[in-house]
Amino acid sequence: MFKRRTEEGFNLSFLDVMACGLGAVLLILIVVKFQASTSVPSNEIERLQQELAATLQQAQELQQQVTSTEQAVTQADAQNSEAAQKIAALELVQQATKQALQEEQAVVAELESAVAAAAPKQVDDPIQLQGTGEENYLLGLKVEGQRIGIMIDTSASMTDEQLIQIIRRKIGPTAQKQQGPKWQRTKRVAKWMLARLPKSSQVSVVSFNSTSKVLGARAVSSAKVESSLQAIVKDIDALVPENGTDLYGALQMMRNTFADMDALYIITDGLPTMMTSAQGFRETKTCKPITGNMKTIDGDCRARIHQFSIAQMAPKVPTHIVLLPLEGDPLSPALYWNWANNTGGTMISPARSWP
Repeated sequence: MFKRRTEEGFNLSFLDVMACGLGAVLLILIVVKFQASTSVPSNEIERLQQELAATLQQAQELQQQVTSTEQAVTQADAQNSEAAQKIAALELVQQATKQALQEEQAVVAELESAVAAAAPKQVDDPIQLQGTGEENYLLGLKVEGQRIGIMIDTSASMTDEQLIQIIRRKIGPTAQKQQGPKWQRTKRVAKWMLARLPKSSQVSVVSFNSTSKVLGARAVSSAKVESSLQAIVKDIDALVPENGTDLYGALQMMRNTFADMDALYIITDGLPTMMTSAQGFRETKTCKPITGNMKTIDGDCRARIHQFSIAQMAPKVPTHIVLLPLEGDPLSPALYWNWANNTGGTMISPARSWP
C-alpha cells in the first residue's frame, strides 16, 4: 500500500505572499500613475500667474524708481557743480567790486581833500550855524537878489509838528516854547538864509504871528555889515512862538518897509488863521477871521484867508517858501507851491536833517 504524500504548507504561503506583493506593486504603480496624471486646478494656476505678474510689475516699478533716482542724483550733482562754479564766479566779481570800490573811495577822498582845500572857510560866514547837513544838503534853494525880504512865522504852531505837543507848549512857559524842536529849526533856517545873503545885497526881516515887527537895528540892513546881521540874529533868538498867524498883516508890513524888494523868502508851516486889518474880505458864518470870535477854524476858511492875503498884499517878486511840517494842514503844500510857482520862486519842504 502506497503512502500518501504529505503536503508542505510553506509553498502555498510563498505563492500567496508573492501574489500579494505583486498586487501591492501594481497598486502602487496605479496610484503613482494616477497622481502623475492628475492636473492642477485652473483657478490655482490663475492665482499663481497673477502673483507672478504682480511681482514682475513691482520689480519693474522698483527698477524705474531706481533709474529715476539715479537720474535725479546725476542732475543734482550737475546742478551743484554749476552752482559751485557760479559761486566761484560771484566771489571773483565781489573781490573785483571791492577793489574797485576801494579805489573809488580813495579817489573821492582825494577830491574831498582838494575841495576842502580850495573852498572858502566856513568861519568867513557872518552867521555861524549849529546843526547837521548845513553844507552838503542839495536844496535847489539859493538866496538871491539885491533887495531881499525875509518873513519868519512866529505863531504857536512853529514850536512842534504834532498838535498835541503844540497845545502843551502853547500853555507852557516862555522857555518851553522857545525850546520847541521846530522853533529851534526855524531859527537855524533863518540864520542859514542870513549867512548866504549876497554881500552886495540889502535885507529886511519881519517876524509875524498875530502881529508883525521888523527885526534888527534898522528896517533895511546891508549884508556886508556884520553888526547889522548880528543885531537881526539877536532879535531872532529873543522871539517867542505864540498866538495865531496873520499873513495879510505881515505882507502889508513887508511892503511898507521894503517897497522895492526884488525877492521874498518866507519860513512858515501852514496856512494863516486870522486877519486883523483886512479890507474887503467877506466873512461867513463859519469863517470869521477878522472879528475873531471863532473857537476853531477849518481848512477851507484858512485857504480863503491865504488866497485873499496873497491877492491883496503879496509883492510881485519871486517868492521862495520853506514849508516846515505841521500835522492836520493838508492844503498848505499845494497852495504855497502855487504861490511860489506863479512868481517864479521855489517851495521846499526840507528833510529834518537840514540845516
